[in-house]
Amino acid sequence: MYSSYYGNPANYIVAYCKLWYYLNLSSSILYRWMLAVACLDRYFLSSTDASLRRFASIHIARRVVTAIVLIWIVFPIPLLVIYNLRASYCVIVYGYAAVLYNAIFTILNNYAIPISIMITCTLLIRRNLANKRKRRHFNRNQQQRTNDREHLQRKYDQQALVMLFGQIIVYIILTTPWVTFSIYNAFSRDVPNKTTDRLAIESFVQFLVEAVVILFPTASFYLYTLTSSMFRKELLLMLHSVLYWKSFINNRRIEPTTINVQ
Repeated sequence: MYSSYYGNPANYIVAYCKLWYYLNLSSSILYRWMLAVACLDRYFLSSTDASLRRFASIHIARRVVTAIVLIWIVFPIPLLVIYNLRASYCVIVYGYAAVLYNAIFTILNNYAIPISIMITCTLLIRRNLANKRKRRHFNRNQQQRTNDREHLQRKYDQQALVMLFGQIIVYIILTTPWVTFSIYNAFSRDVPNKTTDRLAIESFVQFLVEAVVILFPTASFYLYTLTSSMFRKELLLMLHSVLYWKSFINNRRIEPTTINVQ
């Protein structure tokens, strides 16, 4: 709304220009690395190796989260240097080398590495769950009895895999257009004599891909809701408990009582 009346502050305030791109990239990479490390934690938790399961603990998770936050506050600091105002636009001002560095840094840390970690961990989780199913099936054959808990656990495992694969597929679909445009922008930045139509098309495409890439963090809840009946059941139970507790609080009354002592 402010930009509609007074123009984009990033195009005439140097501090805003630098902080906008720094905070945008830092928070974006931070979110995706948290997601990748969460997949790694799920792999440790599903492992049959006790030494690996020890890594899936609260105190280690706190240390890892703290380390990731500190790393992605420090690593994007060069953006505060390479971005500046030029001809009333907030752009990279140190030539093609700085543009290429920014593109490679962003693509690796915002796309390639997190997706590689997520895909690898999901495949390993699938293998771990398959091994657990074989072990449960072997124990059931040995004991010659049916266990409803095993059936429920197998259902949990299947839905967890569906949620993980769905998360990765949606991540790739929503992030690939932005990566493709970033590569194109890095190699075409120094093309001379771009026409006005081409500049307008590039600006419009950039707006679209940036809007699409922002959809992923907001799509996780809807993705889990659509793919997992267990998630929907837990969500309904949680909402029911919240509404019940609110109703319980609002309906409490204190009344006098009469006690006849004989």
